[in-house]
Amino acid sequence: MTSGMKTGLVLAGGAARGAYEAGVLSYLREEFEPQFGRELKLDILAGTSVGAIHACYLAATSHEPRRQAQGLIAHWHSMKVEEVLRCSFGDVFRLIRETLSKPSTARDIQYGGLVDPRGLRSLVGRGIAWLQIGRNLRKGHLEALAISATHVGTGSARVFVQRGDNSPLQWSKDSEYRAVAARIGPNHALASAAIPVVFPAVQVRGQLHVDGGLRLNVPLSPALRLGAQRVIVISLRPYSRAGEDTGGASQEEREQAVASAPFLVGKMLNMLMTDRTDQDLGRLRRLNAILEAGTTAYGPSFADVLSSAVNPHRSQPMRYVRELLVRPSRDLGELAAEYVRTAEFRRRSSGLAHRAILRLVEREAPREADMASYLLFDGGFADILIELGRQDARAMRPQWEQFWSSEPQNLSEQALMKKPAAVTAA
Repeated sequence: MTSGMKTGLVLAGGAARGAYEAGVLSYLREEFEPQFGRELKLDILAGTSVGAIHACYLAATSHEPRRQAQGLIAHWHSMKVEEVLRCSFGDVFRLIRETLSKPSTARDIQYGGLVDPRGLRSLVGRGIAWLQIGRNLRKGHLEALAISATHVGTGSARVFVQRGDNSPLQWSKDSEYRAVAARIGPNHALASAAIPVVFPAVQVRGQLHVDGGLRLNVPLSPALRLGAQRVIVISLRPYSRAGEDTGGASQEEREQAVASAPFLVGKMLNMLMTDRTDQDLGRLRRLNAILEAGTTAYGPSFADVLSSAVNPHRSQPMRYVRELLVRPSRDLGELAAEYVRTAEFRRRSSGLAHRAILRLVEREAPREADMASYLLFDGGFADILIELGRQDARAMRPQWEQFWSSEPQNLSEQALMKKPAAVTAA
């Protein structure tokens, strides 16, 4: 009954923390899907920062879903800090020079960040078959790819969207959140992943963009606007109860570390990469509850009546949306602090980037390394996060079964399934 339901996958930003997403996908493709007994299609892919790179990779391999997880894991396992974070003492002096002097033209800016971008560019360029994205969209292996970046000039969010057809985008009129039809390529992904100061801003269509996580770190809204009727959301922020800190450091350790720049920058990155998953899903769940209550009280046409009343203010009709949230069960900064102090990390890495990360961990709280966790593009650390992703996803087996169930979950979803596809499209 639900074979026509559009499924969206929403991938958060978080730089090196993104290996966790590969672990969740590994569980979905390599464990759950074979046991469930049928191929599980991901129709709409939406990502930010490292999630955008992952989304592009998944779009390019959507014709071969069984190899997606192993391909991602192989890329993460082979990573070395010094290959992604290419930097030298000259880069430090260059950044200081660019900060203190005003270039005459944009071309005078070599990189705009501390790290030489060629390492990340090489990784993105060789790891994704970019032309295959368009082919897969045209052949129907997926319906849409959306990746977000932050426009430097205005500070607003930009969502680059590629679809299999050329129909006009129906989107919000909010000037702070703009969708742009695009043939997505390496520059779009690099722009989405350009953490300010660390990586340079990237020009897309002649305009500078930086990390999409500054404005839209968990791009749930694009997936919904593109018509998703159920969404898998992978967040990189661990669960915490209100007022409770998930970090591993004690209050005394935090007080000792708070004066250090790495500790403060790590916390600033956490704040900049604002994860609004709880707020966004909270609104979605409230709307679902309203639709279910209204359908129960007034019948299956309730969603249509409600949509017609608010349609001038929305780009799509209201509908019930299934959701499944997967997030880390452990603090990723704490895991980074533990890993950097192991012999494995010293064995795998060398050079300035390696020494810089060691220094960062020394300066942050003893059991908490937020800043290092964003920069730790290391295969050993990736393996830890991948396994954590698998474990967390595996622990949610009943939720996965319910999410992919062929039966409607309630009256409002039952009413939605009976409508023609054109009525429920975004």
